[in-house]
Amino acid sequence: MGRDDRVCPIYGEKSMKMKKILLVICLIPLACWAKSTPMQWDSLRHEVRVGWGDPIFESAMKYEFPHIGKPNTDVTYLTGHFFAEYQYYWLPWLSTGMIVDYTGMGWRDRQEETQANHCYYDLSILPTVRFTYFRHPWVKLYSAVMVGLTINGGTEWDPVRNTKTVCYPGVGITALGVQVGQKGFYGAVELGGLSALLNLKDVVLLSSRMWTISFGYKFNAPKPIKKEVKL
Repeated sequence: MGRDDRVCPIYGEKSMKMKKILLVICLIPLACWAKSTPMQWDSLRHEVRVGWGDPIFESAMKYEFPHIGKPNTDVTYLTGHFFAEYQYYWLPWLSTGMIVDYTGMGWRDRQEETQANHCYYDLSILPTVRFTYFRHPWVKLYSAVMVGLTINGGTEWDPVRNTKTVCYPGVGITALGVQVGQKGFYGAVELGGLSALLNLKDVVLLSSRMWTISFGYKFNAPKPIKKEVKL
């Protein structure tokens, strides 16, 4: 994410509370698994969805960055996390796929004569594995693990790496996901985290995109038409 050597004091004070909350969330799937009914195959193997996630981490950290946290700096936009995902169901409880996530921030320094626009962005490309542990005709509960690549870039020059673009491992989890819907269409909310680059020392925190909301559709690929060969 940002490129500063300082750690946000606000984030440090709340880290223990966040860990306890995530621990409770991670225990929910075990309770649901114990009470869930036997799973049945619903035959819809393909799933696509789009959604948006919170920019809480970016909002908390933005004034810690040396090029943003100046008294005469105005943040012009903060996008949050826009993402798209595809999943393929191998089993009723197991699916794999790919998620692409984008987030960005812009700012302007009032002391600059040109009043130029500055920006940074994070682009994450993450293969995913999802485990669905509770299934109901209308509601499904799941967890997921994401591991891939995140590209951090923008207008600012990184003096340590001597570049404007930094690549680092992208990691994310969905501690608790809830799907509500039927006949292919659904809405979903998730609690979890996505990795974010904190500073010049490659400190990566699993603290970005703590919650998301999304809408998706499940379907089957059309079967190929068999042509009869006339003799």
